[in-house]
This record gives sequence, structure tokens and C-alpha cells, in this order.
Amino acid sequence: MAITDTFDPTSPEVITPAQMIREVPDFPDTMIVTFQPYTFHVLLEQHKTKPLANLDLEQDIDSTSLIAHAFSLDYKERTFAACLAPVGAPTAVSTMEKAIAHGVKKFVVFGTCGTLVPDLPTGGLIVPSAAYRDEGTSYHYAEASDFIDIPTAAKTAEIMESLEIPHTVGKIWTTDAFFRETRDNVAKRIESGCIAVDMEASALAALAQFRGVDIYHFIYAADALGEEWDPRLLGTLPAEPRARFVRLALEIALRLGDS
Repeated sequence: MAITDTFDPTSPEVITPAQMIREVPDFPDTMIVTFQPYTFHVLLEQHKTKPLANLDLEQDIDSTSLIAHAFSLDYKERTFAACLAPVGAPTAVSTMEKAIAHGVKKFVVFGTCGTLVPDLPTGGLIVPSAAYRDEGTSYHYAEASDFIDIPTAAKTAEIMESLEIPHTVGKIWTTDAFFRETRDNVAKRIESGCIAVDMEASALAALAQFRGVDIYHFIYAADALGEEWDPRLLGTLPAEPRARFVRLALEIALRLGDS
């Protein structure tokens, strides 16, 4: 059986996210999620936070790590959750599954991407409108297809426009195989309309569709894939741009309201 045949929307799950959490009173219904540890440290440094829960696959497996630990923070008279998610579709989805079990209904997710087209500026913001499914997780959450739409893109872009934040809306490519982004596959994805590549978007879109939650997603251009790889600012972004991305995520969350 191919992975594209594995979607099973009717048979009960053997393990549920609810079985792997400890109840936390008043868990916020909106969560800020990033994949960059340094960026999450900036969030912790610039905002007063309180620990909420461990969203790792195993409770307290590493109490010294920030990954998959949820915190609460107050921003302009609203309380949000925040989490540093693991990189990659399987672990990111597993972490957010447990957040959903805690009652989270809206996520604002941001991270890095590699650009596939030359006219995207380094550090520029991209709002994914659809993602090519070159990972395995999404096929357990949605019927097989080449692309999966991200219906919240219009709202994310609308909020950015209201904040006068420059951005590009477009299709992206999600892959599990970071070191198998071959020249031929890059060319195919460009031909199919993709402007960037990441490791989570298609799986998160499928998760949102299956669980009935909303995920508002933006990414920033870190490196570039062409005939040769250009690392640009991958891993070297200064603290202030990271702080701006955190503030943007919080402003998006603020404008989503309480519904």
C-alpha cells in the first residue's frame, strides 16, 4: 500500500492526543508557534511568560529543553500561549495535536524557508497559499493530492496589509528530505508554481483541515536554492528582526479576535 492510500478518516485512533496530556486550567485558545530556538528565546526575553505544559511526545523527557514546552504570555490585554515546536512535519504536528487537545483553536505559526525564485528578498515575508505535499504526515490527515490549500492565507495577508507589512503570497513546497532537494526536483517545483520550500506547511494545513482548527502561517526567506545553495542569513538573523517577527505573530493573533 502506498502512503497516498493511508488516509483513514473513519477508523478510531488507537492513541489519542488527549491521552497524552495533563489538564491545564484556562489554557489559551490561541497559540504562537515558531521553530527557531533563538527566536523563541527573544520572545521569552521580551515578554513575561508563565509555563503551561509540556507538549512533547513523552512528559518531562528533558526538563532542560524548551522544545515543545508551552508558555502563556499577556499582550495588549489578551493572553496567548506560545511554543517552540520541533522542526519537521511529524514532530510539529504531534506537538500541535497536544495543543489542540488542550483547547487551542487558532495557531499563528512562523519559521524560515528557502527561496526558489530570485525576486524574493532575503528576509522577506511569504504567506503560503498552498503547499506541495512532499512529506508523509499529511497523507494521514487528508485525501491524497499534489497540493493542499491553506485557506487562512487570505486573512493572514489581509492583516499584514492592514499593518503595512510587505509580503508575498504564493505556493510553497514542503519536504521531509532536507538533503534531497535535488536540482531536478527544485526545477519541477518551480514549474508547478512554488516560490519557496519549507518542512511543515503542508502537514500543518492537513492537520488544521482534519481537526477543524485554524493555522495562520507566514515564513521568512532565509536561504536560497538555485544552481548552488546560498545560505544568505540562515541561522544568522539578528535579534531585532526576530523580535519583529514575534511582534507580527502577536499582532496577527490579536486581530483574530476571541471567536
